[in-house]
Amino acid sequence: MVRERIVVIVIAVIAIMVFALNAYHFEELESVKMGKGYVSDEVWYVGSARTILVKVFGLEPRMPEDNYGYTIIYNGQIDYSLIMRIAGKFGVSIRSDYSDLKAFHASGYKGNLTLFIDEIKKYISVSDIIPGWMMPDHNGINNYINQEHPPLGKYITAAVMYLVGDQPLYWRLPVVLLGALSVILVYSSMRKLTGNIVVAFATSLLFMVDPLTRTLFSIVLLDGFTTFFSILSFHYAVDRKYHESLIAGIIAGLFKFTGLFTLIPLLILYLRRELRKNPSFANLVYTTIVFILAATSLFLLAFTCVSIPLIRYMGLGNWVKHSLLGSIEWHTSIKCNGPCPGSSSPWDWFLGVNGFTVYVDPTVVAMGFYPFWSTVLVSLVLLAPLIIKDKRYGILWIYLVGVFTGYLIVWAMGGRSQYSFYSVQLAPFTYMYLVYMVVYALNKNNITYVGSSYSKLFSYIVKLLLS
Repeated sequence: MVRERIVVIVIAVIAIMVFALNAYHFEELESVKMGKGYVSDEVWYVGSARTILVKVFGLEPRMPEDNYGYTIIYNGQIDYSLIMRIAGKFGVSIRSDYSDLKAFHASGYKGNLTLFIDEIKKYISVSDIIPGWMMPDHNGINNYINQEHPPLGKYITAAVMYLVGDQPLYWRLPVVLLGALSVILVYSSMRKLTGNIVVAFATSLLFMVDPLTRTLFSIVLLDGFTTFFSILSFHYAVDRKYHESLIAGIIAGLFKFTGLFTLIPLLILYLRRELRKNPSFANLVYTTIVFILAATSLFLLAFTCVSIPLIRYMGLGNWVKHSLLGSIEWHTSIKCNGPCPGSSSPWDWFLGVNGFTVYVDPTVVAMGFYPFWSTVLVSLVLLAPLIIKDKRYGILWIYLVGVFTGYLIVWAMGGRSQYSFYSVQLAPFTYMYLVYMVVYALNKNNITYVGSSYSKLFSYIVKLLLS
């Protein structure tokens, strides 16, 4: 027990260091380049979190009193020389490198900023003021609340802004911590499946150092939150705690709807258990319907509850139209026309092609270590018969293929604008499957069994064709 705790502590410390240092590295890169601090789609998620904090909850982000900031959005044209003269009068610094959003960012002592804003309102038409770190340079970002995705991730980011502070490294603290917990859950899950500390430890390290994992648990994208609750769902499923697994999957969906893909493998495992009690077609249909109705009802209830602040802000009708029905249309359509980020098909993630560029100079691409991922993709097909022979292999196979199937379904429904960073949700299952396959599944008996299974399948197909 003591050794187990030491291993977990070591894993946690290493993971926090890896993810936190990477998060800090991004902050340094932006600071040196005089950027606005955002990495990739943080512009949408962090920007909307700040808007939600200010406009939905009526709160202001925490920043040092002597270096507070406001993004000031205006109408029409302004004379920046006049703005700079007024700013100098009050000891306020101005950042005016906005091109898409008609805005500039003012920073300084909070009291002086208030006087500065009162003064400039005499000369320019101020349409909006957002307190805190400088807003991203996108038209309308000051009213954007990211209705395409559930709000829980934005709430957490907003809470950090309010309680801890509004700056890049602080935004990323929750996802760094969840990344470390995800690594621990990978270790714990493999420990339960194999009973081997060394194998479990090696799996957790492989998952942690994968380029995709290191990147996505260092920046504020919703997929990091979703990944944690997806592996938590699996962890409960290994113990056959299917109710807890269901709840974890539903919570994953409150960050991003793709979290609900964990319910696909969970349904299969639940059906397998129930059909052992009563192996009839009627029980298959009944259990499937009950599971789907229960999961759907619980998710809609939870989704509505966490969305109450947004419903009060935008109205029930608009919430149903944009956050519920509109999000379904958004996810099952092409999201971007014209010059767009590089999109990919779900199978591209395993082949290492069409990766999403998270950062430019230096180039950081959200892609897993494709030699490992490609090996996994091939073996999922070749070793599929083992799901019948080896239960532990079976649960890993079912979870990985089940979640992957969710992305394939969305792609088939028209959601062709998928990006490689989505695949971080598959990363824990990919590495657990890979290690288990290499250490336990690839032996003479299993290979013989697989060969025999395909031989029987081939003979059956030939008979059908000749009959």
